[in-house]
Amino acid sequence: MKYLVKVAKALADENRLKVLAFIQKNGKVCVCEVSESLGYSQPLSSKYLKQLKEAGLIESKKEGKWSIFFIKDEPLSKPFLDELQKVELPAIKRCLKK
Repeated sequence: MKYLVKVAKALADENRLKVLAFIQKNGKVCVCEVSESLGYSQPLSSKYLKQLKEAGLIESKKEGKWSIFFIKDEPLSKPFLDELQKVELPAIKRCLKK
């Protein structure tokens, strides 16, 4: 039950849904790409990513000093992800990863 509540809370915010849609559209993204492309501050983008990750909707992996976020294969979120494909989003602004 706790897991369902955590997922429901993560999906209950329009901004987090926008971040989830953005990740789905672009495959793999870093926090700076979320921040720059969607117009959120870096701390706020990090907070949204953390909440989505804690809910089990996204995963991350380290690539050098960068954390890269991507959609987790989670059956519970599939209906939401299907609907999020319809959301219009700005083009991704890629970070310069060094």
